[in-house]
Amino acid sequence: MSSHTLAWRGVEPTRVEGAVVRLGDDRLDARGTSLTGEYALDWRLSTGVDFVTRRLSVRLRDDGGARALELGRSEAGVWTAVRREGDREEPLDTPGLDGAALDCDLALCPFTNTMPIVRHGLVGGDGRTAELVMAWVSVPDLSLHASPQAYTAVAVDDDHTARVAFAGEGFAATLVVDGDGFVVDYPGIASRLG
Repeated sequence: MSSHTLAWRGVEPTRVEGAVVRLGDDRLDARGTSLTGEYALDWRLSTGVDFVTRRLSVRLRDDGGARALELGRSEAGVWTAVRREGDREEPLDTPGLDGAALDCDLALCPFTNTMPIVRHGLVGGDGRTAELVMAWVSVPDLSLHASPQAYTAVAVDDDHTARVAFAGEGFAATLVVDGDGFVVDYPGIASRLG
């Protein structure tokens, strides 16, 4: 496994994001942090074979206290979710995810686009499209719902980055990614530093 340290500057809200990633041929483990004026968010993500999400843990702290979400996907494709706030623990429904979703998508986090991009070979610019259902986690409330999304390999640029078109519910953008599938620029969301 190779190790990568990544950082982005985010917009709306203004924030700094960082991630440390261990990337293998068909799986990854990552942890990251997002800091804004309103909250601090920490996450951990692990995938199984073919970059399919196994577990996402999210912890958020703001003026209202701390809350957390534990999201998991079994090998059989069954999703489980538990949200914690203070001493309360609440299991969440996962409608539309079981058997349909392979990936999580943490709102405003440029890293969670990596799994579908690398799984479907979308850094090649050959026009292929992947239509997916994602387990989308809203920030800062940490709610969960199924999100239909599409990724299309658009082009490979002279600087060895690739452009991948993204379309989701009410939002579309063309992402620039590096050869590993890590986001370099996600218009309206974040741009990589360094």
